[in-house]
Amino acid sequence: MYPRFVEGKAGEALSDTPPVLIVGPRRVGKTTLARKMEADGRDYLTLDDRVTL
Repeated sequence: MYPRFVEGKAGEALSDTPPVLIVGPRRVGKTTLARKMEADGRDYLTLDDRVTL
């Protein structure tokens, strides 16, 4: 996977604010970034899941 500049910014934001919203245009890697950060012990929630919604 390619290194992402925003990954450091998202990690920094998560350090003091647990919920962080990742937004952007289609097909830029938002879900990939969130799932990669989930591997670091963070929770990944999607509103596509009816139970979560």
